[in-house]
Amino acid sequence: MCVMRTLTGLLLVPLAVGLISSCSRIQRLSQGKPEPSPAEAFKVPSMFQRGGGRANAQVKVTLEDASQLTPESADRIRAREEDLMWTDPDNPEQGLEGMEEVMAESSRRGAWLTSYSEARRAAMREGKPMLVWFTDTQFSPLCRSLDAEVFSKAPFKQWASGSVVRVRLDFNVKGRSGGPGRSAMDDRVRKENYLQALKERYRVLGLPTVLVMNPDGTVVSRYRGYKKSYFDFYLARLKNDTGRAVQLHRKWQDNMGRRGYREWKDARGRTVFAKLARYRGGDMILVEPDGKRLHARERNLSSADRAWIATEKAKSGN
Repeated sequence: MCVMRTLTGLLLVPLAVGLISSCSRIQRLSQGKPEPSPAEAFKVPSMFQRGGGRANAQVKVTLEDASQLTPESADRIRAREEDLMWTDPDNPEQGLEGMEEVMAESSRRGAWLTSYSEARRAAMREGKPMLVWFTDTQFSPLCRSLDAEVFSKAPFKQWASGSVVRVRLDFNVKGRSGGPGRSAMDDRVRKENYLQALKERYRVLGLPTVLVMNPDGTVVSRYRGYKKSYFDFYLARLKNDTGRAVQLHRKWQDNMGRRGYREWKDARGRTVFAKLARYRGGDMILVEPDGKRLHARERNLSSADRAWIATEKAKSGN
């Protein structure tokens, strides 16, 4: 009997140790990675520190296990992966757009964009919500009414020009020939597949559908259909929901600020939301949240941004 008790005790000891170890590991996993502290948010960037290393040539976002995410989160990450623009790892500065050129392009764009990815990037840079309009101008009378009674009216245009980035996704698709091997029909099919994928991603069940969205892909409000002579109420709802989207986007920007992202302005007040990845003698590499890398020059920044750089350099003793 004593022998049996001794053996039982010896068997139970490793089992108890294993259970304690497993519980400890589960507790660590459940806690997750801690958020950066306020002190970390304001520490001197590595490129300003003595002996600071160079940033990675690429910024990668991966979706290794979508089963651990909500469908909305997985869709947003997939969209980000699809829209990333990569550079040559052997020459990471080759083909980099300049911040000044990007800002000038933004000021020249039309009222409505037709590319979702371009609209999302513009909204990210300018810190504005997106107004995404799924429409079919050929076959839907309600879509034409919405355009004529709301989107073509001067009060809407005046408000929208400074408040949202507009994107029109029209299922009345026309293809364009791109030369040998790229027929207009192929182009039309490609565009239709692109629109259908967006329609499924955002669960659009009928046309017209209008979404107020944040730049990270979060849908703040959804409008399906349109009731004629509805302009005043429709515009009032848009303004209210856009205000909510702005508040949510500010919280997102604050969270990204803890990771080093901030708003950069040029002398004319045009903005880009990005993280400083490298600084060398007044030349800078900025990385936007979706991985897009921009080349910038310190002398072209706003006085406030130049002062920020001077302060960070002073902290590091450079």
